[in-house]
Amino acid sequence: MKAPLGYLALLLHAHLPFVRHPEHEECLEEDWFFEALTESYIPLLWVFDELFLSGVAFKLSLSLSPTLCTMLKDPLLLQRYERYLSKRLELCSKEIDRYGADPIRLSLAQFYKERFQAVWTAFTQSYEKNLLGQFKKHQEQKTLELITSTATHGYLPLLRNPKEAVKAQIFVGLESFIDCFQSYPKGLWLPECGYYPGVEMILQEADIKWFVLEANGILLSRPRPCFGLFCPIYTPAGPAAFGRDNLSSKEVWSAEQGYPGDPDYREFYRDLGFDAELNYIKPYILPSGQRKFTSIKYHRITGNSDHKELYEPKKAQEKAKIHAEDFIHKREKQIIKALQFLPRSIKPIVFCPFDCELFGHWWFEGPLFLKELLKKASQSEVLALTTPSEYLSFFPTHQICQPSPSSWGWGGHSKMWLNETNDFIYPPLHEAAHLLTGLIRKHRKADGSVLRCLKQAARELLLAQASDWPFLISRSTAKEYATSRITSHLNRFFELCSCIMHKKINKSLLEYCEYTDNIFPNLDLNHFS
Repeated sequence: MKAPLGYLALLLHAHLPFVRHPEHEECLEEDWFFEALTESYIPLLWVFDELFLSGVAFKLSLSLSPTLCTMLKDPLLLQRYERYLSKRLELCSKEIDRYGADPIRLSLAQFYKERFQAVWTAFTQSYEKNLLGQFKKHQEQKTLELITSTATHGYLPLLRNPKEAVKAQIFVGLESFIDCFQSYPKGLWLPECGYYPGVEMILQEADIKWFVLEANGILLSRPRPCFGLFCPIYTPAGPAAFGRDNLSSKEVWSAEQGYPGDPDYREFYRDLGFDAELNYIKPYILPSGQRKFTSIKYHRITGNSDHKELYEPKKAQEKAKIHAEDFIHKREKQIIKALQFLPRSIKPIVFCPFDCELFGHWWFEGPLFLKELLKKASQSEVLALTTPSEYLSFFPTHQICQPSPSSWGWGGHSKMWLNETNDFIYPPLHEAAHLLTGLIRKHRKADGSVLRCLKQAARELLLAQASDWPFLISRSTAKEYATSRITSHLNRFFELCSCIMHKKINKSLLEYCEYTDNIFPNLDLNHFS
């Protein structure tokens, strides 16, 4: 096979905030995790398994955040996930009985029952409830490059007071990855692609070789990069930065202009949990009677009006194949055009990072689109699939530039995470980070319950720093929950610190926090000082 003219690098960023509520028998927000397992993570593993067994040569990168990895191996959450699947199978059986005289809805109810059954079998039998092991397997087969993110996905540009807070987010995240995969990642996903000048120095200290920036972070670099987004740049401290391709982002992300808005695709917001009569659906929603998604959706997007036609899976599947072919064709055209201004010594790369949960959860046909895309790419005579690490090994020489402050949020900067709706969270976060670093320096030789208290205080601070909370507040999506999470973690943090300062450890409080917020069991406090 002749050498490609250029390269396509796909990166899926898999992240969810740490949501675990043993104090509640059912928790609405835990469904975020269960839905992502059912609709994104397991279907993506199906795609990887099928392609590998079929001999398709594919490569992509996958970023797994430490909070998600922790949930993927938590016995309580995995037990609750089995209950979640059992309830969905039971509901599908009722739907089949209910629509015995309606052949179209009956076929859809059967479609969902078969799908939930396949997920159940994969989770409990094929994957033995160990999805991290499956991702590790694909890394060992050289089809995936696994990387990580920071400890709790904290938005780093707004946490750098003090700088130890950023360092802890990065190094605790790396330690968590090593615990999960027994290997060291070459890349690191800056949460929300949030970059500020100087963070690359910490990445260099951590031996990170590359990270991801939004397009404006590359294009507004100093000096301006000669080859735009078609090549990475090296930062002055060392690590390389890859820029997100604008065109492919719009095609996949945009619900209005992109593929996911096609009329034949499944409508996300029309769900049985909200459509069904209350007495019928009551056993499958919250005990309070509050409705919630069931992942059983009978309608397709149809158009912009409230009227929605019934979903036709085969039509949607055919459309996903057409869109995958269109995606690869457009990337080939980009590469051919880029060759006109690149030197012969280097070949262009089109770098396409996406939220993993887009594929399957938000865009039901997304995993099929991805499978067809990877197949089409493997057959291309213009481009080849690669990963950032592999590309840097092929082409180790690049321009040195100072990237611009940026993120992939609204406007390309920090406004989504800092505005009039959520600015109240940062003074106490900064105060807590300063307090913690001071306590750790003062108690360097701590042991026993004091050491446990310091470690748990650090966990509570990390959890309060998650970028998800200001994002949800800014979007007015689960605003009350996000606010309560920040408040509860900071309250626990300050109570634990007070115990240390007054030399009176509240053992019941400590044990409660350790059980409830049981993340990062091997936490190293040296990263905070």
